[in-house]
Amino acid sequence: MSSQEIFSSTVLTPVQQRKLREEFTVNGFVKINQAFTGKDLSQIQREVDKMMDRSIKSGRRLEAHWGGEWREDVKVEGDKQARSVLSIHNIQYHSSYLAQLMFHPNLVDPSAAVIGSTNLQLHHTLMHAKPPKVGAAFPMHQDYDYFPHKLDTMIAATLYLDDSGVENGCLCVYPGSHKQGYIEKHVHQGSHHLPMNEYPIDQATPIPMKAGDLLIFSYLTIHGSTPNTSDQWRRMLLFEFRSPLDNRKSEPDGSVGQGFIVRGVHPNPVPKSGESY
Repeated sequence: MSSQEIFSSTVLTPVQQRKLREEFTVNGFVKINQAFTGKDLSQIQREVDKMMDRSIKSGRRLEAHWGGEWREDVKVEGDKQARSVLSIHNIQYHSSYLAQLMFHPNLVDPSAAVIGSTNLQLHHTLMHAKPPKVGAAFPMHQDYDYFPHKLDTMIAATLYLDDSGVENGCLCVYPGSHKQGYIEKHVHQGSHHLPMNEYPIDQATPIPMKAGDLLIFSYLTIHGSTPNTSDQWRRMLLFEFRSPLDNRKSEPDGSVGQGFIVRGVHPNPVPKSGESY
């Protein structure tokens, strides 16, 4: 059974859950075709557009284009330093509809399946948008460095709100790279990425997406994205989830958005050190 056949229903059978887990274990990612469609997808798109519009009008800074010398190595015409990625953290604080989305079975059920947990906990949420023509690339990297965890259950569930291919900035991955664990040679000069000459974007595997598709990948999977040189936006929502039994190796000051149980229960009623529920 392919991933696209799983969501004829919002209920995953044990066999479907096992197949998702097996695919994720091998590749470090799984793609769910058309996890959201019709009115649900249209409403999500409208809520995101309104959130962006409110934020821009209020003067909120949305620019999130990574700095660093890597920009000059991206194969794109024009001013490579002037490209753009817009970002809004903690979307659940901006819209009740988007907050409710965090609990939707079509999002949390496959996310729980790939990490092999009945229960699922939120780490954070994020909106990314690459504007037409000037959308920036993201160099290849692992997300581990941002929030290293003890059990490595952290995953990103990315919901695409626009059709996305290489021409407008789709995600590209190195399949199976999660098996290497964390790669120490990340560059930390204005951004966080692997050396461009060793991990070029154009050598990664593009994952074309349709609006409503869901891509789930490990925080150890090497990934990045191409620039948006098309006439179309590339908007997506990102939900970082983990097992409630996992926790960070260190907790940064000002960390917010963590702790919501979005599926099941917290199986450990006694908080560990650093937890506060």
